[in-house]
Amino acid sequence: MSHPQKQAKLRKIVLDNILAFVALALSVFSLFVSHAAEQDVSRIEAVKTEYGLFHDLALQQLEHPEMAHLFANTGETYDARVAAIRATIPHISAEDRAKLLLQERALAHYIFTSYEETFYLWKQASQGEPGRSVFLQDDLEYFNEFLCGNPRLLWFWDIKEGDKLAQSFAPDLQNYYRDNVAKECATPKDPQGPLLIKEKASQ
Repeated sequence: MSHPQKQAKLRKIVLDNILAFVALALSVFSLFVSHAAEQDVSRIEAVKTEYGLFHDLALQQLEHPEMAHLFANTGETYDARVAAIRATIPHISAEDRAKLLLQERALAHYIFTSYEETFYLWKQASQGEPGRSVFLQDDLEYFNEFLCGNPRLLWFWDIKEGDKLAQSFAPDLQNYYRDNVAKECATPKDPQGPLLIKEKASQ
């Protein structure tokens, strides 16, 4: 083989190696871009889901102002809302009060259901979606603080001395609540709320 032929063959080998390297680099880059796109879509879906939950909760608060105490996230706010609600319903009938109590329990259950949904979305994302997991963890921690700051919701959840709504939810969530809400929460529970007030003696 002549010298020019050897050079041509060498150039071809070098070119083939370069093309193979470029193809590999493009494949890796494509995989990276695809994974990043999946992460972005996942985060967007998490944002949509969570804001959907919070939007629904906001609507519930708007549609049921007599249940405003269930959306209070501090003891001071809770006390103020309880006082305001009691001022608006001092003379309602026993039947109407019973209906409001049922509505109050149903709304508490709705709030805990939103909490459970956030918990399982976070748990699923923790299996390999770090961006989505961090976002959902922030929302879950918000729920933890919110629940700890609400005496009535604490009572509704309580299995030992409260309404035992916790029994309606999965053991995983019950354990998480115990470790992340009940364990460090010093807020006293409220077994009465704003609806259990004494009737006037004339009634």
